[in-house]
Amino acid sequence: HWVSQIKYNPFHDQLVLTTGTDSISNLWRISTISSAPLLTMHDDDDKLSETSAANVRVSRHEHSEAVYGASWGAADAWIYACVGYDGKFVLNHVPSKEKYKILL
Repeated sequence: HWVSQIKYNPFHDQLVLTTGTDSISNLWRISTISSAPLLTMHDDDDKLSETSAANVRVSRHEHSEAVYGASWGAADAWIYACVGYDGKFVLNHVPSKEKYKILL
């Protein structure tokens, strides 16, 4: 299997969408390539610091055949779509938990 497409989010460059011939589309948060570091709050000392889990798969969606196309929404930074060889078009959104990690 191989990767058919890689798309980064034009509004939040740490979000990367990948599709492949294994019939899976993945949404990744890759903070190491981001222009803005992802910060997290630690409970023990109430201080902000850069997160240790820099590269994380946020979501995974399975299609019935290879996925060859992906695109981020032009008007909404949190919407993305994927299309497979079976003709199935899937519209997804970034989970709220990830949105808040990026925005706050």
